Amino acid sequence: MPKQHTDTPGLLTRRAQRPARRIAAGAAALTIGALVLTGCSPSGSSTGNGDAKKDVVNLVTPAQPESLDPQISTDSIMGEITLPVFETLVALDKDLKVQPMLAESFEANADNTEYTFKLRQGVKFQDGSDLDADDVVASMNRWNRVSIAAQEAFAGAEWSKVDAQTVKLTVPSASFLHLLYLSAIGTAYSAILPSEVIEKVGDSPIEDTADIIGTGPYKLAEWDADQKIVIEKWDDYQSLDTPSSGRAGAKKAQLKEVVFNFVADASTRTLGIQSGQYDATTELPFDSLDQFKDDKNLVLDTYLVGPINLVYSDAKSSVFSNIVNRQAVNTGLDRDPIMLSAVGSKDLYDLVHHNMTLGQKAIWDTEVGKADFNKADVAKAKQMLAEGGAEGKTVTLLANKDYSEAYNAAVVVAEQLKGMGLEVKLDAYEWGAFSEKYREKRDEWDLVVFPFGTETDPTQTIGFLPERAWYSDSPELQDLLKRFRAAPTQADASKMFDEMQTYIEKTRPMSRIGDAHNVYAANKDLELAWFDGHFTWWNAHWK
Repeated sequence: MPKQHTDTPGLLTRRAQRPARRIAAGAAALTIGALVLTGCSPSGSSTGNGDAKKDVVNLVTPAQPESLDPQISTDSIMGEITLPVFETLVALDKDLKVQPMLAESFEANADNTEYTFKLRQGVKFQDGSDLDADDVVASMNRWNRVSIAAQEAFAGAEWSKVDAQTVKLTVPSASFLHLLYLSAIGTAYSAILPSEVIEKVGDSPIEDTADIIGTGPYKLAEWDADQKIVIEKWDDYQSLDTPSSGRAGAKKAQLKEVVFNFVADASTRTLGIQSGQYDATTELPFDSLDQFKDDKNLVLDTYLVGPINLVYSDAKSSVFSNIVNRQAVNTGLDRDPIMLSAVGSKDLYDLVHHNMTLGQKAIWDTEVGKADFNKADVAKAKQMLAEGGAEGKTVTLLANKDYSEAYNAAVVVAEQLKGMGLEVKLDAYEWGAFSEKYREKRDEWDLVVFPFGTETDPTQTIGFLPERAWYSDSPELQDLLKRFRAAPTQADASKMFDEMQTYIEKTRPMSRIGDAHNVYAANKDLELAWFDGHFTWWNAHWK
């Protein structure tokens, strides 16, 4: 890592490599390349062609987040809503380099164990209070403790106040993860809040919407449970004057409000987009894409959502506490029909044998596990399940109703498990109950089809993730994680990926199914950029 961190070469090329995907003819025509949505006015929604300027955008999405606590929540929709509300010390630009945001500048000592951040002058929170070092220290030390991403990567780290406008991060040893996590993650991220809020909530999730206070260009205006969340332009926002780039640089809010509408029913979302009731969506229903192929009022494109994985319960009562049974199911799975059911087109999924994604191949790639991936050997799976004592046993497959790709995948997985000789109970819930059961009640299910996001590095995937299935304090795992996190550069970490994947193949905490690509859509008269899995609302505007 360089001594002066005005940028970090080589960081995060994973997302730069992520391609847009074109849906096959007969589904929908998607633009490829630049992800900027522009065009002509659609009927019933925009007010172009001389009409009064529109200053509100209505977005529709399947489910609301469990929480809007930016440091704790791992829901992708939480990031979509709060990234315009909160800011971080540093942020990624469009070239995936780390740039100052709330920090005016930052630098590291010679061995990269101390980082000093000089704060920008004149920044205020949305409650009118001034940002200072006390707020940053309180926020960042809380983030170290509560963020599932930070707990291990920043173990032993401490944030301290140098003076009113300067803070210092001290870490036990150098790691390529430090600036990466401070700038790159969009859930459980390092948002800065007032110290008074941190003192009030402690390490518990923020529950009072009055405590959702950031420094960003939008502020929380309303949360109508299960209906909508509204963020509104904050007129006193202090923007940088550097060019807007990714999540870095100037943020010039032009919309008065962004309304996030929560509609679980896919057909209702489809009708709402077609009628102009909604101006944008982060995901079109996969089984409705044909309905949009000739819609001249919309611009569509694709993005990698992330892996759909089959996770095995580590409860002692589960048949999958036996490694033989986990390996058996992995041997018998036929991934292509599962993913075709999930997303409806072979152009909307990738099959990847390791824990990371195809778009991250430049830095996370390995041959480990490739030869035995997707064998779809049902006869062998039956034999192994008999050896493991699972033949004919009833297993509970946990599924999520709100995200069609995950539910559709679960239905096919259930049928394939039956073909391997298991009895299957498909247990489906709406997102909140599903997420809670997945995290906290692993003795109530045996397998779960889970839609994950694209993770920054392997330690954020199942098998390596604290408080999730199959994480342990075993000396083997802890030594592996310690050595990986101590890698001083991305190149050093990449060299260890073979060893990381070997551990997964040996312990089999999950089976990779496939990586789903979503289709997003927006009104053609809406200028709306897309970066790193989210719309950048702060520069969006109607033409």
